[in-house]
This record gives sequence, structure tokens and C-alpha cells, in this order.
Amino acid sequence: MIQKMVGAEKMRWNYKKWDEEDKLYSPKRRVNNKMSRKIHHIIGSFYSQKMARAVEYESLNERLFYSFLELDSSTIRYYVQPVEIPVTARNSTNEIKKWLHIPDVLVFRQGQSPILYQIKFDSKQITPIFEKNNEACRRYAEKLGWIYQVIYPSQLPHLLSRNIRFLKNYLTPREYYYNWIPQVKYRLECIGETTISNLADSFKYQIDPLLLLPLIYFLVAHGIFHIDVNSEISRDSIVSLNELEPNIIGNLIGKDENNAQSN
Repeated sequence: MIQKMVGAEKMRWNYKKWDEEDKLYSPKRRVNNKMSRKIHHIIGSFYSQKMARAVEYESLNERLFYSFLELDSSTIRYYVQPVEIPVTARNSTNEIKKWLHIPDVLVFRQGQSPILYQIKFDSKQITPIFEKNNEACRRYAEKLGWIYQVIYPSQLPHLLSRNIRFLKNYLTPREYYYNWIPQVKYRLECIGETTISNLADSFKYQIDPLLLLPLIYFLVAHGIFHIDVNSEISRDSIVSLNELEPNIIGNLIGKDENNAQSN
């Protein structure tokens, strides 16, 4: 049974064991391609480092947003198609209709209440049925002490979206990384901000710099190195040690709980 979370219980997600949630919020249906006649090849799955299992998506916008979650160090856990929400409405002939709506993803971010997201392409997708689903989701989330949001990943700047997809490919560590990470971090601390290429080349008498490029991208993806995500990430990008809490894009998807109850 889903219970309302109160007080500090909803804040300390990094101390939780997730066995109960893994069962409770398992996907309520398999992905499908209902829009395949209009948009081809939009369904699929990828292996989630954060969830340690495959995550399915039904649109490119969902895949992009789940990539955000993989990169966001404040996101501790997320569940796709997590709950079935009953909706009741009257149709044009005043008949009562009932159905179950499944929102896209439930996200547990450190220091915040759970956030239930509906992912849409743009505001043109707002229909009377969506409004009914939207209102039902909002009421459902409020009863449980959650936040409900509708988001539009396609409205992000093109370069930012490109960089998110690029960095997601470097989240997985390779075996040799751990022997070199302390040295690479110390080198950057000594020389200060520099290009990715220069940092890798500074080890050319110890290791092939080409082997260090994915390691540097790995450190960027995990927020250990700072980079401008609004410019195209490449070997010529400037990196520096992240002096703030390791995070690369968390500020893009997290909002203050007092004003996040929107849409």
C-alpha cells in the first residue's frame, strides 16, 4: 500500500533500502508504439547505471529526460510508469467514463519530496483527456505528499540536449579508471582549468592520452569536473575541478518544493 511520507522521511533517500519501492513501483505496463504510424522507432530501452536494470521509454523525450536523471547526482532512484491512477469524467453525452492513467516516472531526489512527472513533447499535446489525467495526477500526488509536474524536454536548447546524450555514454566506469582517477584529479588541481585535450596530453609519457579521454568525460558526467554544458562538449572544452556539490544538471530539473506544484 502506498502511504503518505512526512517530515524527514522524505528527505534522506540515500539512506533508504529500496526493496519495497522496487516492487510497489514496478512498471504497470510494457512500452508500446501507438504512434508508430506517425513517428517511427521511438520505443526502446537502455541499461540504467542508477537503477541497475533496463529502463524502457516510449518517446525520444522520455529517453532524454531519463538521461537527465542518470546524470543528476541528486536523483537517487526513479521508477518509470510507476502507478495506476483512476480517472473519472463525463463525456460529451454526459455519460460517466472511468479509466486508469499511468504517469511517466516517479523520481526520488535527495532533499525533496518524491516528484511524479508527466513527460510531453509540447503544450499542443494538451487535450481535454490530458487535462482530466493531469488533475487526477495532481490530486493523487497531493494526497501522498508528492510533487506533480508536467515537463517538456524537447524545449531544452539543442546543444544542452546533445551534451546530455553525449555524456550519458560515459557514465559506466572502465576497469582501469580507478588507478588513474586520483592522478587525473590531482593534475587538474595543480594546473588549473584547461582543455580536455591538454589534460589528457599531460600524461602522454605515462599512458596513451586517448585512453584518458573517456575517463575525463566520465568525471565530467559524474559532476567531479566542471564544464559548460551550454557549449558543445569536445576535446577543446575547458574543464576545472567542481568546487560545488558534484552535479552537472540537477538545477535543470529540480525546483523548490514551495513553487514546484505546477501545470
